[in-house]
Amino acid sequence: MKEVATLHARLINHGQSEIWLEVDGKEVTQRRTLATNEVNVTRLQCTPEAFAAFYAAWQRCDAGRPNLDEIATQLRLSA
Repeated sequence: MKEVATLHARLINHGQSEIWLEVDGKEVTQRRTLATNEVNVTRLQCTPEAFAAFYAAWQRCDAGRPNLDEIATQLRLSA
């Protein structure tokens, strides 16, 4: 079975968010602080429904998709 990663974004303030990826509740990338509007790169890589759910919760998005590597690369997440 292929691992399913979850993209987490925690709003720090109106201008900054902290992001990371988790698999089975364990962080698989280092946390990174970035401008909140940069998180919107997920809009380009997720289905509209997945992005709407992610944006509404502003916490986590199941990102176990073929484009997970692309999302991690664009957000400069590293293990």
